[in-house]
Amino acid sequence: MSKINDIKISNFKFFSQDETIHLGGKHLLLYGENGSGKSSIYWGLYTLLEASFKDSSETEKYFLPLDKNEESLVNIYAPLIKDESSKKEHYDSYIKVIDDESNSLVLSLLDCGICGNTNAQESRKASDFINYQSIFKFQDFKNSETPNLYDIFVYSILPYVTFSSFDIKGENISNAGQMWDEYIDGPGYTTNYKGDRILVYKRSQTYKDFCAFEIHFNAEFEKLIDFINTNAKDQLNKLGYDIDFQLTYHKPTHHKKDKNYEWTPFRIELEITKFNGEKVNLKKPHVFLNEAKISALATAIRLTVLDYRPNAAAVPDALKVLVLDDLMISLDMSNREPLLDLLLGEYADKYQILFLTHDKNLYNFVDYKIKQHKKDVSWVRKEMYVGEDDVTKHEMPVIIDGECDPYEKAQRHYKAKDYESSALFVRKSLEKAIVDMLPIEITKKAEGGFVDLQTLWGKLISFYSHNGKSIDDNIVHLFEDSKLLVLNPSAHFQRLSNPIYRNELLNAFDLYEKIIELPRIERKLVIEAGKVIKFDYANYCCEFKLEKDLVVIEGEHLISVMPKCIDIKWSYNGIEYYDFDTGAQNLSHPLITAKPKLNKFVEGLAKLSIGITEDIFLNNCKIGDCIFDEYMEDVKISSLMLASIKV
Repeated sequence: MSKINDIKISNFKFFSQDETIHLGGKHLLLYGENGSGKSSIYWGLYTLLEASFKDSSETEKYFLPLDKNEESLVNIYAPLIKDESSKKEHYDSYIKVIDDESNSLVLSLLDCGICGNTNAQESRKASDFINYQSIFKFQDFKNSETPNLYDIFVYSILPYVTFSSFDIKGENISNAGQMWDEYIDGPGYTTNYKGDRILVYKRSQTYKDFCAFEIHFNAEFEKLIDFINTNAKDQLNKLGYDIDFQLTYHKPTHHKKDKNYEWTPFRIELEITKFNGEKVNLKKPHVFLNEAKISALATAIRLTVLDYRPNAAAVPDALKVLVLDDLMISLDMSNREPLLDLLLGEYADKYQILFLTHDKNLYNFVDYKIKQHKKDVSWVRKEMYVGEDDVTKHEMPVIIDGECDPYEKAQRHYKAKDYESSALFVRKSLEKAIVDMLPIEITKKAEGGFVDLQTLWGKLISFYSHNGKSIDDNIVHLFEDSKLLVLNPSAHFQRLSNPIYRNELLNAFDLYEKIIELPRIERKLVIEAGKVIKFDYANYCCEFKLEKDLVVIEGEHLISVMPKCIDIKWSYNGIEYYDFDTGAQNLSHPLITAKPKLNKFVEGLAKLSIGITEDIFLNNCKIGDCIFDEYMEDVKISSLMLASIKV
């Protein structure tokens, strides 16, 4: 099957300009705050694939101005332009999907080639769109009503289900929705001896064919209902509910007169037959079951119907997409988890899932479940917020990629007026920028953790100063102007006016841009003087400090200044100051007061009888909780030793 690589939407519903949503053939987890245009993605894809069953005269209404058609879906701010080739006025409003084979489906006023496209039709039949409203229809009945799922089946199920084909009126049809339309149209017309247009005669072959068609349609429909009754219960059990139900199909009827064709629609009644292990006879489930249980039942039915649909494998270019928009809004967390396990465990391998929600807690929970199922690499995360166009000041969607770098997130959150999140990400950006410019040991605490931003800033200034460079006063002032609200996490909850906060964010952006433009210092401090270094291997333990900084200059050549080791302490098999020559403690051992260079000290360890090598030393030596080799960044002491000879 094909998968969506990119979704492109322009001047459609809330989208006021061209926007590309890149999926790369992966599943999508999208959080969209209310009013951000999240559902515009849902309806955009729905409108695009539905157009495959329509003709151009039916789709152009979506791209006409509101004053010409009330069903227009054009963004209200879209400017009217004229196409140079066709001279046709339009709003540059379109929906476009590009799959992972670079094939594209597009719908606009100027391009309605998708209409009648058989591959697109197969994609629509093999895909499904389920939102909260479609699930709510299963319970949208009065207490006095016995539920009839007619509308749900006519609009959401039959158009995408395939029945065994049948020849009727000279056409071979297999689509269940098309069959129902044929039933509504009736057996057809003829002309009597007076020249009047009347319905076909009851004894005619045409009417006999219609009656045979009616029998065929009912038999196929009953197969679908039997499939749902047999399989949806298992789906419902997987969702954590011990509930059995029964769908009952009541056949449609028709009455043919000479000039009038009358018909009554089919009925599909829903009855609960078992609840928590006890047999019941509930003909009005919406009265007895709460919203969560009805939603789970509805979801089980929709997913079961999806399994009944045609296999898109027969059409390699067809998409199999499952678009879910606020599907779980009526479910609490305990009810959501089984549904997510079902989707991730069974449907994520068969469909490309687009999971959309306005609930940030649910977004985080789905993200957690994705990682729990170890399917992290097959998903992309995005967030949508209500933003503002810089020029027109019109509202527009701001889409933030979960995989983009923190600085881009900071800018997009700023555009979405989410200043607190913007401050968080610009802080992360600054931390990363400064850490990248400093040696690793300066960026860590003695116990191994990373230092805070204020301390990092001070270390950056000192590091540049110690290396004969200074940071421009304007940059220093920018930091001071930004740190109160933007860079201090504890200040993010202060209720200050947005203009002040916006200005500080802009200062922080400017600060980041200036920091990443600072010249890099090639002279690199590896270990600061006074750091305690501990080595533990084969019952031999030692610790020491460096008298001076261990320095590496990295240019075209590796050069180092080798420091001396001081305050050396050691033990072997629990005996302090163990002398390997005598096999006993030696409080007069010359190493106690000696100051060997680091490379000589490591050479001495290698001469002991316990098999210490340079690699063993590097991998078993720590500064705080950090392995010595991490500090050295894969530079061997033996390399530094040779380089230091040349200094």
